[in-house]
Amino acid sequence: MRTILSSILLAAAGLTLSPGLSRASDPPIVYVKKDTREASRVASLAASGQATSIGGAWYLIGPFDNKGLATVYPPEQEINLEAKYLGKGEPAVWRKTDFPDAQVNDLKSKFKQSDKCICYLYRQIDAPSAGKMPISLGSDDGIAVWLNGKQIFSNDANRSCTPDEDHITLDLKVGRNDLLMKIANNAADWAFYFALSPPSNLLARLERQLDRDFPPQGEGAHYRLDALPLPEGEVIEGGGVAFRPDGKLYVGTRRGDVWLVSNPTSDDPDQITVKPYVRGLHEILGLKVVGENDLYLVQRPEVTLVRSTKNNDIGDDFTTVCDKFGLSGDYHEFIYGPVRDKDGNLFFTLNVGFGGGHQAKVPYRGFCLKVTPQGEMIPWAYGLRSPNGLAMSPDGKIYFTDNQGEWIPACKLQEIRQGEFYGHAASVRWWPGKKDGEMPPMTQPAIWLPYFTMSRSATEPVWDTTDGKFGPFAGQCFIGELTQSLVMRANLEEIKGRMQGCVFLFRSGFKSGPNRMAFAPDGSLMVASTNRGWGSVGGQPFALERISYTGRLPMEMHSMTITPTGWDVHFTKAIAKEKAAQAATWVLESYTYNHWSTYGSPEIEKQADVITEIKISDDGKTVSLTVPKRRKQHVFHLQVKGLTSREKEPLLHADAYYTMNETP
Repeated sequence: MRTILSSILLAAAGLTLSPGLSRASDPPIVYVKKDTREASRVASLAASGQATSIGGAWYLIGPFDNKGLATVYPPEQEINLEAKYLGKGEPAVWRKTDFPDAQVNDLKSKFKQSDKCICYLYRQIDAPSAGKMPISLGSDDGIAVWLNGKQIFSNDANRSCTPDEDHITLDLKVGRNDLLMKIANNAADWAFYFALSPPSNLLARLERQLDRDFPPQGEGAHYRLDALPLPEGEVIEGGGVAFRPDGKLYVGTRRGDVWLVSNPTSDDPDQITVKPYVRGLHEILGLKVVGENDLYLVQRPEVTLVRSTKNNDIGDDFTTVCDKFGLSGDYHEFIYGPVRDKDGNLFFTLNVGFGGGHQAKVPYRGFCLKVTPQGEMIPWAYGLRSPNGLAMSPDGKIYFTDNQGEWIPACKLQEIRQGEFYGHAASVRWWPGKKDGEMPPMTQPAIWLPYFTMSRSATEPVWDTTDGKFGPFAGQCFIGELTQSLVMRANLEEIKGRMQGCVFLFRSGFKSGPNRMAFAPDGSLMVASTNRGWGSVGGQPFALERISYTGRLPMEMHSMTITPTGWDVHFTKAIAKEKAAQAATWVLESYTYNHWSTYGSPEIEKQADVITEIKISDDGKTVSLTVPKRRKQHVFHLQVKGLTSREKEPLLHADAYYTMNETP
């Protein structure tokens, strides 16, 4: 035990990469193919000299009633292996178990009941010296971790258990260390995973090989998700991504750094290098590349232009573009952007504060601001809350995503126009001619993003301009979602001078929360993620991942477009007409939200909507639905039940949410 752990701790210390260090020093991967993906993974790590187990027995106690992950039970207050407690339906006593590391371990069979239950796992780790031990975790469902009596991690997830869902580091002291884990189950399966975590660069190479031999199913069969290797020991919480004309990728971070990634789209991780471009700025939450060498970024106190005067891929020249807005010190005063129009004007947005006092303590909190090439700052629009996503569409319209909270009933995608108000009252005090607390008419969003089922923390929108390299959704908008660790997809249309449209789930399973995205020259989509502050079901604190179209066409609703009498639903493949003609296949309901100062809003005015006619196009790719009674400024949720393609392939995603502000 002491010998194994000593080598692990030494390895963890020795594998820290210096910024920009060559990949030649990374540990090699010896690939061993077995019958299953997980068996191949374990065998390959073992053959590569990567320990995944520390040995030592686990002790298990439970079940306790699952009244929420935060509910405290006696094992959190004392570790007494002789104790006996009142459990849920049976006495709770500690039992020694044989759960192996680096394997998904079933908990359901260990107890008489498992639904709405909680259990605890305990083991001792004997460390010959102080050091850090990276570990990988998985859980079905929620998980919390304590080390030596101090809680160090919590993820109130609702998920299946797979390897590498969460990654944390144990800061071990010399001698005995007490590790306690809490696993909460909602229903059905109940399991956990624990393993020592190999270097991320090695894992990135291994996962790509596993994908070749064991192709992912579901979403992954159509859109592959690859993690890029990152420097060990660095915290790269994605705050911005932008490609240079030469194909290199800038990644801005919430820690105030900009990293430069060479060969970011290579299928060989060994060809990808990451080195610092700028360090020591303040919470970067957006990047914009102009020309060959001009990098505009937003950091908390200002909009900044960074250049490399020596053309050596190191930023050394800094110009303040705009700092004419207020900053009170409230932690919630984020800044997002910038985007740039054809005339060279820059636009950026400012968060309001949160908790205690006025939420717009200083100008121009809750605003979109414009900066001219001459440096003049112009208040452009207001009523924003937490607009963590700013982008310009290919036709020159500026959009932002806002996040649910006070005055904002649900996350949304909205076009920005000069002088308009978007719902949050705090910024009114700084708008010229308006009185604090006055509520001007609110402009409706282009798309409401359904809360929880799809979006809890919406992030950056980007448009597919790849002309089909990214698959069948060219021209559509893709929207990041941080908390749910997924990306959404939307089709937009202009009706009576205003934008509206439909949103669908696109791709889930990211290692952290997608925060910033950019399309690469090869047509893949780069996604930079973070989970600090907001949390994400992905579990990892940060990640840089790439989505690539595999060439296999998914069976999807391509778009949902409005007609004078209802909607046309367009599909990527010809559908089974007999099933499509059945009324039970199509379920439509509508709802709206309260606009109030309360944090978020339930769905209100909810009702089922009657579809009176179903027409199918000759090519089988469009279904026209007639809906006689439609309510403006409502969201229409369409569920498609049991529909398949002509070849019996089921729909990948069966829900569509259309925000209708106007009818044609």
